[in-house]
Amino acid sequence: MIIKAGTHAPLRLPELIGQSRILRYAVEFTPSCRYKIGDDQCDINKLFGIGYFPYHRLNSVRFGWRYTSNDHVDIFAYWYKEGERSWKMMGQVPIGREHIFVLTPGLTFHTLQVYGRGMAANVPVYRQGWGFLLRPYFGGNQKAPHDIEIKMKEL
Repeated sequence: MIIKAGTHAPLRLPELIGQSRILRYAVEFTPSCRYKIGDDQCDINKLFGIGYFPYHRLNSVRFGWRYTSNDHVDIFAYWYKEGERSWKMMGQVPIGREHIFVLTPGLTFHTLQVYGRGMAANVPVYRQGWGFLLRPYFGGNQKAPHDIEIKMKEL
């Protein structure tokens, strides 16, 4: 998956997600995930997750990431519950190595895990029937400063 320079995300079609679908991806952040964007360096980019109708900024959960330094990216649990945004840092993963990211929906909590890194978080978002897949998105207000490649394979 490549986010082109000057964009937030690649063009993509919506995908519905069933009530209890577990999302599993093998993810590798490539060297292109290193970037410098000044004052917004600490903004959280989005990796993947689940949004609930009618709009993801009301109720959703996903993995977030950002590059800060060295050869690692910070990994976050990132969610909206009843319109209130929250996040929690889970840890770091090295650039150039594949890791398994898993999001498991529950009735009152969703669990995010990165296998082999000892990272897990329970997020207080209620499962609300059908949802939709949230895919990679660069930035908040900043667009990708150059092409960003994240290797993702659904498992």
